[in-house]
Amino acid sequence: MARIECPRCLRPLSACYCKGLKPEKACIDLLIVQHPSETRHPINSARIASLGISNCNILVGEDFTESKALEKQLANRHACLLFPSENAVTVKAYTATHAIPELCVILDGTWRKAKKIYYLNPVLQELPALTLSETQTSAYTIRKTPEKGALSTIEATVALLRETSQKPDEHQRCLDAFDRMINAQISVMESAMGKEAFEKNYASRIKQRNG
Repeated sequence: MARIECPRCLRPLSACYCKGLKPEKACIDLLIVQHPSETRHPINSARIASLGISNCNILVGEDFTESKALEKQLANRHACLLFPSENAVTVKAYTATHAIPELCVILDGTWRKAKKIYYLNPVLQELPALTLSETQTSAYTIRKTPEKGALSTIEATVALLRETSQKPDEHQRCLDAFDRMINAQISVMESAMGKEAFEKNYASRIKQRNG
């Protein structure tokens, strides 16, 4: 028998995270450029952004040099890219000397795949690159991160919007939904692996997440 899924978050009803997740308008329009492999990932956090932020769109692909879809999204707009390139400046430093961007592009994928998207699309390399002003600890404990301070797409998105708007509690519903998604996945993994095996592989990450 096929499992019954929530029509919004596409997770099994037992692992649905979108209760209470209502779309709110962000201070900047968002465009998430998502690697195709992420669309199939069961705990892809970009979907939370698309459900919880009304002016957030997702563009799926890797190389847009032929389709021109990405250039069309950026045309005639003051846009930035959230990406730690060599020339990136912090959100705080950028907004101190520039108007708040109309649009921010966020790359969704593993670090290797996000870099590939960046280098395949010169139009992205031409955008002012931003990084978050403060290092944060990710709650994404069940996926490997390339380095300390690396965040999931929804965590980075909310941090960007909070820094830009200077409202530290903004879009908390998105982070609450993210926590529900992670907790539900932990329960599934613990059940499948057995408590002892799960703790052996993930206990240190969970401890770090919970402070």
